[in-house]
Amino acid sequence: MTGLDAILHEITKEAENSAAQIQKEAQEKVDALLKEAEAKGSQQAEEVLKSGELQAEDIRKRAHSAAALDKRNGLLQKKQQLIAQVIDDARAALENAEAAEYFGTLLKLIARFALPGSGELFLNDKDLSRLPADFPEALKQAVPQSQIAVSQTPVSIEGGFLLRYGGIDINGTFRAIFESAFEELRDAVGAILFPEG
Repeated sequence: MTGLDAILHEITKEAENSAAQIQKEAQEKVDALLKEAEAKGSQQAEEVLKSGELQAEDIRKRAHSAAALDKRNGLLQKKQQLIAQVIDDARAALENAEAAEYFGTLLKLIARFALPGSGELFLNDKDLSRLPADFPEALKQAVPQSQIAVSQTPVSIEGGFLLRYGGIDINGTFRAIFESAFEELRDAVGAILFPEG
């Protein structure tokens, strides 16, 4: 081997050693980067998983709350329907009561709504046909401050009466009375049907 060959051989050997060292360092850096990336990936995966679990729990809680709210609303709606039905049934029972009870109730209501002075009482056709003979006298006793005459002209109402004082009309139909007192009736019936609240 000549001097030039020895130098070339030495340079080649040194280049190979240097390349091997560079390759080794590069591989170590790659391994370190891979290990770091893997650790970051695992950490990110854990964070994503934890975040997903929190979101899933939040969705479950919201779904549970929505279901509970729907249940409460459905129950409330059913209670309101039952209360309205009881109130309608009570009104219908008043409208269909036997003559003595029916006209006794009318006298109490007329006494409550009557104004002083002369007035006219209007009833429906059904009530005019079953009007007790002593009703006009009972009316005078129930409302001594008024002079109320019973009109023989029927009006188109379901039950109850209309009172007319000149230009003032008083709606004493059971429907109007029940509608004006609906909130009080609803609360009273609700307390009876559902005492727990």
